[in-house]
Amino acid sequence: MSKDELERWIWATENNTGPLKEIACAQGGTVGTFDEDAPTPPRAAVVNQDNENTGSCPPGKTPVCSGRAYISGVCVPVVVCR
Repeated sequence: MSKDELERWIWATENNTGPLKEIACAQGGTVGTFDEDAPTPPRAAVVNQDNENTGSCPPGKTPVCSGRAYISGVCVPVVVCR
């Protein structure tokens, strides 16, 4: 899945289950843990590849979680921002 597809998957899942808490690679795919007790976030998450492990987000965004995710078939370090 591409970065854009990953972001759409996170947003769609958050709309049904609550905000993303953790993200990881598992068995050839990306898995997420979502907070089912919290309301749906007001805006979609942005996924940034984080090869330097800086946890940096674009201006105006704050980190939600960091971990690893498959982007274009490769498990890479990411930071998820909102």
